[in-house]
Amino acid sequence: MDFDSKVPTPPFCFMQQINTIFLDWNRPLLAVITERLLSYAKGNFVDLSNLLVIVPTVQSGRRLREALALSSNGLFPPEITTPDGLLEHVLGNESVASETTIVAAWVSVLRSLDFRRFETLFPVVPEQTVAWQNNMARRFVQLRNELGEEGLDFQQVSQFALKSGYEPERWRELAKLETRYLDQIKKHELKDPKKIRREIARDYQLPEQIDRIILAATPDPQPLVLKALESAAKQTSMEVWIYGSEDAEFDSWGRPHPEYWGQRSLDFEAWDVRMQTMNSPRETAAFIVESTRDKLPESILLGLADSALNSVVENAFDRAQIPYYDPGGLSLKNETIGRLIELLCCFYNDPDIETIRSLLQHPDVQEWLNIAPVTNQILKQLDHLFENHLAPDLSALIHFGTRLNNADELTGALEKLNHVYHELKKTKHFARSLAETLQQIYGAKTIVTEVAEENGVPWKECAETIRNQIQLVAETEVLFPKLPKEFIQTVLQYNLDMGRVYPTRPQQAHDILGWLELLWNDAPHLILVGLNEHCVPESITGDSFLPEALREKLGLRTNAQRFARDAYLLEALCRRRSEENGRIDFIIPKTSHDQNPLKPSRLLFLGTEDQLLQRTQKIFQTVSESSASSQRNIAWKLRPPDNLKLPTSLPVSALKSYLQCPFRFFLRHILHMRPLDIEMRELSSSAFGTLFHDTVAKLKGDTFDSTTKSQDLIKKLRGIAKHLFKHRYGNNLSFALRLQYEALMERITAFSEHQCNDLVENGRVHILNTEEAFEISFEGMILKGRIDRIDERKDGLELIDYKTSNQPNSPENAHFTSLGNKNPPEHLPAEAIFEQNDKYYQWSDLQLPMYRLAKEISEKRSVSTAYFNLGQTIEKSGITRWETLNKELCNSAHNCAAAVIKKIKTGVFWPPNQDIYEPYDEFRSLFPDGIENSVDADTFENYKFK
Repeated sequence: MDFDSKVPTPPFCFMQQINTIFLDWNRPLLAVITERLLSYAKGNFVDLSNLLVIVPTVQSGRRLREALALSSNGLFPPEITTPDGLLEHVLGNESVASETTIVAAWVSVLRSLDFRRFETLFPVVPEQTVAWQNNMARRFVQLRNELGEEGLDFQQVSQFALKSGYEPERWRELAKLETRYLDQIKKHELKDPKKIRREIARDYQLPEQIDRIILAATPDPQPLVLKALESAAKQTSMEVWIYGSEDAEFDSWGRPHPEYWGQRSLDFEAWDVRMQTMNSPRETAAFIVESTRDKLPESILLGLADSALNSVVENAFDRAQIPYYDPGGLSLKNETIGRLIELLCCFYNDPDIETIRSLLQHPDVQEWLNIAPVTNQILKQLDHLFENHLAPDLSALIHFGTRLNNADELTGALEKLNHVYHELKKTKHFARSLAETLQQIYGAKTIVTEVAEENGVPWKECAETIRNQIQLVAETEVLFPKLPKEFIQTVLQYNLDMGRVYPTRPQQAHDILGWLELLWNDAPHLILVGLNEHCVPESITGDSFLPEALREKLGLRTNAQRFARDAYLLEALCRRRSEENGRIDFIIPKTSHDQNPLKPSRLLFLGTEDQLLQRTQKIFQTVSESSASSQRNIAWKLRPPDNLKLPTSLPVSALKSYLQCPFRFFLRHILHMRPLDIEMRELSSSAFGTLFHDTVAKLKGDTFDSTTKSQDLIKKLRGIAKHLFKHRYGNNLSFALRLQYEALMERITAFSEHQCNDLVENGRVHILNTEEAFEISFEGMILKGRIDRIDERKDGLELIDYKTSNQPNSPENAHFTSLGNKNPPEHLPAEAIFEQNDKYYQWSDLQLPMYRLAKEISEKRSVSTAYFNLGQTIEKSGITRWETLNKELCNSAHNCAAAVIKKIKTGVFWPPNQDIYEPYDEFRSLFPDGIENSVDADTFENYKFK
């Protein structure tokens, strides 16, 4: 392919006013620049207002202002800006389109596009979803931004492609799209910022008071900015300050030459650089904490070349209670108001139980609804509504909430949320209705703006920033009324995610700086973390529109130029801290936070042949896995509350819970913790079983004999079940609930068939009682239970427990299991093990033996037990009697129950059972690193009840 053609760009006209000055890079940069600027002061006081100083980043500008202020008693400071800020300052006077409007204009173009006329760009017609349109629009915006660095657009690149033969048809179609986009912008009397920037750069005019421009230690200015500076250099004197040696190759604008810096050796050994490889980000963060603990912030320069490490390091600082400051700010999305907006967007799209619950937990919503004092009660009632009625949305919650006792606060809150929902829905402008909703919520809120802060951010600043973001979206919504509200929400959420607020810097805080911020910090100890490929050197790979070869031909910044810049920065950071001037630590993580392997930076291998072998061995040495690498750092370990009261009663089912796991028993029956799946859209197995139990409970007092017909029984029970289902879950059943309704009817059929068959085999039966509650005093504890059904046959009683599991089970297998050759589980009391027929078994449930004990005490006659299994089919259903439950086995069960109660009363809730099948562990999500790593074992091993 012919790359000889190149987009014509005017050559830089280097006039006499442009002077290149080299600064000593063996001295701290900030001190050198401050001294030189102060030498330009006029008169008896420091007046630098005639200077325009361009620095690489906003943070470096802040540090320069501070250094100048500290170095003089009085100061008229220079105008300090960044390369991008040089043009943005003038751009602010123009009526330009915001980024939000630009994206909307591109989406409008894509929505009206006939893709058959753009087959090269879109060989496969895409599915026109809002997500695709938004992502594609942002990709075109990004592409124009990259081209805009050189002052190019799609039209100019299309002309170049036509001459060079580089995908001319593709770029021609991009140029046609760009024309349509520009028509959209012009239609709304706005200006395209990229076009305006080119015009500003071409005819850049300096402010009147400026008589000298200084481009200070900025190794990577945008080409378009340099064109503006070239124009400015014709008007006044221009100086380029290069922090480096004259024998190191730079161009006239202070940019490192790729050919030179791509091959230059970096003498880390001479600079006494300490390189350490770490297994994981957590281990890296632990090293940083130990390196900064009890150290003055001005003594340490902490640089994170990989921004993915920021959250890990910040969490580690939080746990160690070390103050820190991230100049990059905090995302608006994570602030209180930002989270509320996110919830309101979700609420607008789907007022489901999860979103409603989150809204009721939001502190500002609680204050607005005046429910903060009873929040726990309201949330409990909300959970009750969901669990008992599977109310999936707001209207269903309100419907069932009116039937709940003592729920006035809840229903009032739900009604207010319902009003908000309809207010959001009724207007065609989502952003405007959202703003009105926020005004309603915060209108009555009392905020002392001088002191109110969240995460260190003044509340007023946060609210004002969000107001501006909503205003931008609202203006765009008016300009493009045909765009769907889903797009408006997407743009708003994107703006909240990308928008930043800046907290107040804590005293004695360690700055967490990015790669390009480090050169302007003079701290003697450099800790540079994340020297991995694609972070340093920064590189772009696999760009479908702008591959490296095309970038070079178009004059855009290439990977080679970025490599040269980063090689220069690395040397500049190291050489002035070498030997007695400071200390340098390079920390190189081997894996990312999601355990993907990371490559060390190529910059680390810029050295002589003699250095490379030792350096490579150091970088790739095997690192032993530390505790910080192998597990999460737990901020605190779970301890039980002090002085809990020993319960005076327990359900019989609690004995099974203790035998399963003493620790989980404590969570479930002492702390009364239980999980709630608010995404559930069908009946749980327990809810389904309860529904069946409540249906057959209506048979209390009935007598069945040989005249009983299964069809009559089926008809009766189905009528009862239909009424219960409708009462609990309403008329509009989901598909899943309709399936479960049919499954319930099948269970009723199976029950009726087997009940009648049992009558043929065992004769007449009278259902004496159903769902009978009982209490017995046992070892100083009241045990409570509820027997599903009590049958009277001849002179005895039969206790029947219904089981609606899909897989039938016998009472024996449900209550104990064989130990085989295994040792007894550590968490079980010795009394849980018994011998029968020369084999050892362990009790896992004590339900039927304790039921039998309770009835034998109260009735004084023989009692037998049975399961009535109701599986998915008739074949899997039937009555299974526990014929072998004799007096000896009952005594063993009673002894086991006594031992369990004794352990409960003495506070033994440790160790936990390690062999619980994970999917059946309802508390597994609380302990991702295992119970032992998350819990203070001593406090559960010998808990002291009040």
